[in-house]
Amino acid sequence: MDTHTNHQPARDPDKPYPAKPSLPTIKIERLHHRQSVQIALRFAYHEGLKEHLKELDGMKWSKTHRCFYMPNDWNQLWKLVRYCKGIAEVDMSALREKRKPPASQRKEEPRKEIKAQTKFKIEEVRRWMEQQRYRANTVRTYVSFIYQFFQHHPHLDWDKINQEIIVRYNHLHFIQGKRSFSSQNQWINAVKIYLRVHHLDIGDLEDVERPKSSRLLPNVLTKEEVKSIILATGNIKHKFLLSLTYGGGLRIGEVLRLELVDVRVGENLLYIRSSKGAKDRRVPLSDRMISMYEEYLLAYKPKKYVIEGQSGGQYSHSSAQKVLKTACEKAGMDIRVTLHTLRHSYATHLMESGVGLRYIQEILGHQSPKTTMIYTHVSGRRLSEVKSPLDDLGV
Repeated sequence: MDTHTNHQPARDPDKPYPAKPSLPTIKIERLHHRQSVQIALRFAYHEGLKEHLKELDGMKWSKTHRCFYMPNDWNQLWKLVRYCKGIAEVDMSALREKRKPPASQRKEEPRKEIKAQTKFKIEEVRRWMEQQRYRANTVRTYVSFIYQFFQHHPHLDWDKINQEIIVRYNHLHFIQGKRSFSSQNQWINAVKIYLRVHHLDIGDLEDVERPKSSRLLPNVLTKEEVKSIILATGNIKHKFLLSLTYGGGLRIGEVLRLELVDVRVGENLLYIRSSKGAKDRRVPLSDRMISMYEEYLLAYKPKKYVIEGQSGGQYSHSSAQKVLKTACEKAGMDIRVTLHTLRHSYATHLMESGVGLRYIQEILGHQSPKTTMIYTHVSGRRLSEVKSPLDDLGV
């Protein structure tokens, strides 16, 4: 029998208990690897964390860079933060620094001059879209894609586009170039409009590779997280801006374009004019929102727009983003939150409260109920309440 017993010395009661060990920190930074931008994870060696990360979908190990890496995608980062909660701190500060890759790794094509007549035809597309009342951002994006296409084919006449050229360009710049789903869809839509405006019949574009619809769920905050963000804002205008965005489920462009005449306090409604798809709609205005609105009016006395800049006129998109960013930092949010996240959260919270899908579709201004259906999948609270048949087995 082993008679050597290790006795731990008694703890000195006058000394404090040792501090709990801090969590390891994962530093997130962009990495140029295999001819594309990736997200690198840097951390001091930690066997448990290493094994934990191996189990996350999309995570890979680079022997060259001696680090884990994953796709440069905000939804993937969101998953990482959730996955590492309570296990590691995720430091994304380096992502805020917009660094250009080394010159040796940049493959920027020189801007090529296109034919004068082609420019004229592209500007005709711009005028047509404006007459059709497309949103300014959509016009800008589509016209830019068409210009880029012709800059890649500077000797191509405006009316000599064919399916082969479009399919080849689409595959090179969007499939091989790993551009986003939305960018590729916008480019294909832009080409279709160009062909329609100029009555160019090149047959259908079935051979053009369309991206599969993204099945990624939108980021959604809990009610407690939304509350902490709003309460972290001391400024009355800033607090009202965030409350209005969330409380009405509005797109930020709708918030910034909202005029005083569109706030119908007597009807408890907001009138949203010429929104996405050039449609008007009405949005419920709660009693709490009305009291916040009246408090805001007394303090700021806007002239035309509900939210105005210091010199009057529309409040800027960048200023609104800065308001949210500051509030999130004060609230200690360690996940990426955008102004559109507030809209997603509003819709999900309505769904959780039992509001019908048809009402939510109308409030959000969705053209198709399929778009609204996404919120039936993102409610984590309802999902967690589903009872497993295992509970009935008594095992």
